[in-house]
Amino acid sequence: MEKIIRTNYLFDGIHPVQKGHIVIKDDKIIAKEFNWDYGAVSDQRKLLCYDDCFVMPGLMDNHVFFSGYLRMQAGIDLSDCHTKAEALAKIKAVAIKKQGDPIYFHGFDCEIWPEKPTSQDLDDLNYSGAISGIDQNRSYCWLNNHAKARYDLDETGTSAEAAVKLINELLADKKELTAAYQQYEKTLLACGVVATKEIVFDSADYFTWRPEGKFQTRFYIQAVAESLDIPRLINYKQATFPKNVTFGGAKIMVDGVVADETGETYGAYNSGIDQPQIDYDKITHLVKACNTQNIPCCLTTEGDKAAAKAAEILVQNSKRLPSGVYNSISDLEMITKETAKQMAEGKIVAEIYPQVLGLNESYEESYMEKVLPYKYASRFFNYRALEEANILLTSGTDLPLFITNLPEAIMRSVWRRFPQGKKRWQEENGLNSLSLLQSFTKNAFLANGIKDCGTLLKGQKAHLAIFNENLTTQDITRLEQAKVIATYIDGQLVYQV
Repeated sequence: MEKIIRTNYLFDGIHPVQKGHIVIKDDKIIAKEFNWDYGAVSDQRKLLCYDDCFVMPGLMDNHVFFSGYLRMQAGIDLSDCHTKAEALAKIKAVAIKKQGDPIYFHGFDCEIWPEKPTSQDLDDLNYSGAISGIDQNRSYCWLNNHAKARYDLDETGTSAEAAVKLINELLADKKELTAAYQQYEKTLLACGVVATKEIVFDSADYFTWRPEGKFQTRFYIQAVAESLDIPRLINYKQATFPKNVTFGGAKIMVDGVVADETGETYGAYNSGIDQPQIDYDKITHLVKACNTQNIPCCLTTEGDKAAAKAAEILVQNSKRLPSGVYNSISDLEMITKETAKQMAEGKIVAEIYPQVLGLNESYEESYMEKVLPYKYASRFFNYRALEEANILLTSGTDLPLFITNLPEAIMRSVWRRFPQGKKRWQEENGLNSLSLLQSFTKNAFLANGIKDCGTLLKGQKAHLAIFNENLTTQDITRLEQAKVIATYIDGQLVYQV
């Protein structure tokens, strides 16, 4: 049986959007043309009319943390609690049935509660085990003292790295893991995602008991609770993992967060705080050790100075990698043209988070012109510099920071709009829509060494994401309403509205 998909808005991963059709047989695309001359329809050739829909390759989210998503979904759902008392009642009802085992919860919004919760509130339940939860805004951890001691965590430990002991416990809990993974996969399929680059803390052992997934996972190891274990990475490179799971490389953090004044920048912070001290010799040693074993590295930077130094380190070592294997720099909050040029010359992949402007409610409330002298403002999210340098550009979400949302990514990185207000962020430094679309498709798979996905050309896997609206529209209302109506993997429908 062949499936013919026709549309007025076909993006094949390479060319501008235009009228066209594709033909699918089994799990492969056997034809693609920018016309509707697809021949006869019969019992063996089924026509699917997505005429006013946007048909494109399935997306690859190039930076996700399943472990962070797991933490945000674990245990009791308190999203319907409007007060601290309601939440405590729910937690107490579960505690009565437990025997000192850890209790997890999530979903509450303490910003709207009349009274902020405290560890004493949970201690007053007189439960013998750890009780821990994180609010839906990822801004507050609510813990009893047993949990603080068990996880070496406090109320500010909202990052996945800070909660690594808690996360490792959750990853070992097969019931929690299974429930979260099923929801995680369902959520991403509904976003048109067919593959992810997943960041894993220290060890990938949990893949052996995590449920088998429909989409592809390429994982990178980030050292958090222990040093980066090069022999372990070599073993992962040679090992066979469950279906659709493969080892990608190593992730190394370089600096912190510019908004928190922990990123390394050329400009002095307006507050007068000192720049962070970064051990670049250690990072260089790790990159060299990995690249010598044909293991690529992803360095995460926010500040412009950290990005420049990361590019220098990767360029020095990238020649050790075989053809088609790439080092990368992720986040890239601040970008200079000089760094972009160096990355291009060294064939370093740029990995951005195109929804990130959404962390600022509006231009007036954004931090970019406040933390550093104004002359550095043009370096924030300067995606045009990456585009003009002809860098291999990919996109991720840092999930659970964001859930993959291609229309929102277009709003933030192409249109440069904030969630509120009319004033945009430096429109001249935004991406064009074709580059953004390619960053989630052709480029994303290419950067991860996956050659049979990412485009809708003949011979490629039939991975598709279909939206109800033309994503290249200039009508903001229509773009805001755009959503995935169908996702295909290997020619099979895996999600449909």
